[in-house]
Amino acid sequence: MSAAAFPFEVPRPVAQKVARLRLLVRLYSLAEGLCAMAIVLGAGFWLGLAIDWMLEPRPAVRVALIAAVALACAYAAWRYIVRRFLVRLPADSLALLVERQYPELDEGLVTTIQAANWDDAAPSRRATLAASPDLAASPDLARSGLELENASLAAPAASSTYGATYGRALIDATSRRAAAAMPKVELRRVFDMRPLARKGAAALLLFSAMAVLALAQRETFAFYLDRLRLSDEPWPRRVRLTVVGFEDREASAPVNVARGDEYELVVLASIIDGHQAPAEVDVRWRRPADGGRGSGPMLRIGSAAAGRDVAQQFSYAFKIASDIEFDVLGGDDRIYNLRLRAVERPAITRVWLDISYPGYMDRDPRSVAVSGRAELPEGAEALCRVEVNKPLTSAEVHDLSEQVDLPATISADGSRQFSFAVPPSRVDRVFTIALRDVDGVENREPFRLPVSVLLDEPPEAAIQLRGIGSAVTPQARIPFSGRIRDDYGLREAWFEHRIDEGEPQRRPLQTQPEGMVELRMTEPFDLSEADLQSRRPRVAVEPGQKLTLEVRASDAYDLGDMPHTGGSQRFVLNIVTPSELRAILEKRELGLRQRFEAVYEKMVGVRDLLRRIDLAAAPRPAEDDPGRGADRPAGAAPALAAERDRARVGGARQSALQLAAETTGVAEGFEDIVAELVNNRVDTEELRERLEQGIAEPLHEIGGPMLARLDQRLAALEASLEAGPAQAADPLTAVQSDAEEVADAMKAVLDRMLELESYNELVEMLRGIVADQQKLKEQTQREQRQRLRSLLDD
Repeated sequence: MSAAAFPFEVPRPVAQKVARLRLLVRLYSLAEGLCAMAIVLGAGFWLGLAIDWMLEPRPAVRVALIAAVALACAYAAWRYIVRRFLVRLPADSLALLVERQYPELDEGLVTTIQAANWDDAAPSRRATLAASPDLAASPDLARSGLELENASLAAPAASSTYGATYGRALIDATSRRAAAAMPKVELRRVFDMRPLARKGAAALLLFSAMAVLALAQRETFAFYLDRLRLSDEPWPRRVRLTVVGFEDREASAPVNVARGDEYELVVLASIIDGHQAPAEVDVRWRRPADGGRGSGPMLRIGSAAAGRDVAQQFSYAFKIASDIEFDVLGGDDRIYNLRLRAVERPAITRVWLDISYPGYMDRDPRSVAVSGRAELPEGAEALCRVEVNKPLTSAEVHDLSEQVDLPATISADGSRQFSFAVPPSRVDRVFTIALRDVDGVENREPFRLPVSVLLDEPPEAAIQLRGIGSAVTPQARIPFSGRIRDDYGLREAWFEHRIDEGEPQRRPLQTQPEGMVELRMTEPFDLSEADLQSRRPRVAVEPGQKLTLEVRASDAYDLGDMPHTGGSQRFVLNIVTPSELRAILEKRELGLRQRFEAVYEKMVGVRDLLRRIDLAAAPRPAEDDPGRGADRPAGAAPALAAERDRARVGGARQSALQLAAETTGVAEGFEDIVAELVNNRVDTEELRERLEQGIAEPLHEIGGPMLARLDQRLAALEASLEAGPAQAADPLTAVQSDAEEVADAMKAVLDRMLELESYNELVEMLRGIVADQQKLKEQTQREQRQRLRSLLDD
C-alpha cells in the first residue's frame, strides 16, 4: 500500500468529546492534588498538636515540624498537580481511554484520531494504521471493500492511486461510525472516582475535626496557634511532674549510674499553683542494648497535704545492667526520653609504694608493687601511688588507725593516677580510699589498703658446736659452725661466756661483720688462748666447773635508744680432766662397736642368703615350706623356685641399702670421737691413726663404694633372674663374691675395734694403777703430816 498522505478532518462530535475528556483529566488531577495537600495539612496539624501537647518541644523543634509539613505539602502538590499538568495528553491516548470503557467502538475512535494526525505520525505508525485489523474487522467496510481488498492481495503491484482510494474509503467509513457513537459515550465512566473520594473524605474529616476543635475548645485552639507562632508559654496542665535529676524537661543530660547498682528514681508531683497530684504515676522503660522493655507503677511515698507540702513524692527502683531509656506518665503530664547510662565504677587497678628507707639500712629508694597488703620496714617513709581504671575528680584517703584524713594529689596527665604520703610508723595501719570519677560515680565501698610495719628484728644466730661434745678439757678448742644474719646488716659480733654462776664475759670475734647481712661462723672459742699482757688464759676454768657459751651480735638499728642484739642458743659444757674425757669417749667407742657388730651380723645373713641361691640344683619346695610341698603339682616347682630366688635377691638389695647407711653412721661416729680428741688436745698420733685409718676410713669405703657396687650387681642379678636361670649364673657369682668381700672387710674392721678395746682396757687398767698409786701417795702424805703434828704437840 502506498504511504502517500491524504487530507482528513476529525468529525466534530469526536473532537468535542476528546477535548472535554482532556479538560476533565486536568480537573481530576487538580482535585486529587488539593485533597492530598489538605490531608497533609490536617495530619500535620493534629500530629503537631499531639507532639506539642505531650513533649512541649522547643521553638527550634516546632520550626522543624512546620518545615516538614510544608515540604510534605509541596511534595503532594508536585506529585498530584504540577507533574501531571506538565504531562502532554495526546488525543489518541485519550481516545484509547474511551475505547477501554466502550469496547463496542471497535477501536474506531482511535483509528479516526490517528488518521487525522497522519502527517505527524511516524512512518511505522502510518504503516500500522494502513494495515490496521480494525478496518478489516468492521463489517460495513468489509462488505463494501471486499473486492478491492481481494484485488489488492491478488495484485500487490497495483497502482498507488487505486490503493489510496481504497484507504480513504475505509477511514471515512470508520470516522462516520465513531461520530455516530459519540452521543452514547459517557466520560464519567472513564474515571475511577474511588481514590478521589477517599482523599476527599479524609481531608473533610480532618478539617471538620479542626473546625470542631476551634468551636468547642477555642482556648486550646488559640493556644496551639500561639505555640505554632513559637510562643514559649507551656501548655496549661492539671498535673506537673518533676523528675529529680532530670529537672530540665527539654534537654536533660543522661544520669550516670554504676553498672550493677540499683537506682532509685524519684518523681515529684506539684500540689501548688493549681496543680493536682495524680492517683498513679507510671514508668515505661526500654533497654536499647537488647530491646527489652517493661513498665510499672511508681510507689507513692506518704500522702502530701496542700499547705504543708509542695509536692507528692513517688519512687521507682531500677536495676542497672545496661543503658535504660524511660518515660514518666502521670495524669495529663508526660516526660519522655529520659536516660540512665550504665558506667563502670572507679576501681583501683594498681598500687605501688615508692619507699625511702632509714639511713641505717643503707638501701637505695625503690618502688614495690602492692598486692593485697603492703609492707613497710620500720621507720621507712613511702609515697603510695594508685592507678585507677578511669579519670577521677576526687580521691579521699582516711587513716583508720589515727582517724585523720590524708591529702591526696591527683596527677594532671589524664587524672588516672593519684598519690598520698605514708608517714613512718611503728604500728600497722589501715587506709580507706574513696574515689569519685568524672561520671560522678563513686566506688561502692572504700578501698582498704592495710599497711603492715615490719619491725626491725634482732640478729639471728643459727650456731652449732662442731667436733666437740658436752664435756671439754680446760685446754679445749671449741669450734662453731653456722651463720649469723640480720635483714639490714650486722654491726658487731662476739662470744659471751660465763663460768658457773659468774658474770657474763664478752670476747669480740676476730672477724667483724661491718655491715654484712650474713656472717659465716668459722672462728673457734679457744680456752687455752692467753692474754697478751698477763700471759694467763683469758678463760681460766678447772675440772668440775660449767662453762656457758653463746654467740651474740648487734645490728645498726638507730631508731631507738639502743641497737638490737640477738644470739644463738646457750651451750653448757662440763669441764673435765683429760682422763675423764677419754673415759667418756671410750664408752662411746664401745657403743659404736656394738652397733657395728649388729651391722656385721646382718651382712653375714645377707651373704648366707645369697649363698643359698643355687641355679643348678633341683628345687626343693619342702625345704622352704614343708607343710605345702607335697600338695604342689610337679610343674609348679620351677616357678616357685624362681620366685623364691627373686625374693631373696630383693631382700638382699634392701639390706644392702640399710647396711650402707648404718656403716656410714658408725664411721661418722668414730670421726666425731677423733674430732673431740683433737679439739680437746688429748689426742696422740697413734690413737688418731687407729681410729681414722684403721676404722673410720675403712668403714667409709665399705658403706660407700663396696656396698654401692654390691647393690648394682644385685640389681643386675635381679634382672637376669627375670630372663632365666641360664643368664643369671655369672651375675650370681659376682654378687656372691662381692658379698663375701664386704663381709670380710667388716670382719677386719671389727677385729681392729676389738684390738682398740683391748688397748683401751689396758690403758684403763694403767689409769687405775696410777689412780691407786696417787691415792696411796696422798694417804701416806696425810699420815706423815698427822705424825709430825703429833710430835709437835708432844
